[in-house]
Amino acid sequence: MATGITEAKPKISAAEMERRREALRYAVSHNRIEGQFPNPATAPIFDAFVRGEIDQAEVRQRLHALHRHP
Repeated sequence: MATGITEAKPKISAAEMERRREALRYAVSHNRIEGQFPNPATAPIFDAFVRGEIDQAEVRQRLHALHRHP
């Protein structure tokens, strides 16, 4: 039975998604070794990057906006 809801086709390949996911895992692990832990508020930004919804430039913009002090 059709629901009328269609799933959006990923903007990047599954291989690219996995490459991004692995790069993120590596960065988080490296930061933890250095005593830095991820801010939970950054998770949606990095999730959007892994899914291919935003590029690295947009990640930087969103992170700067998130951490900007008033």
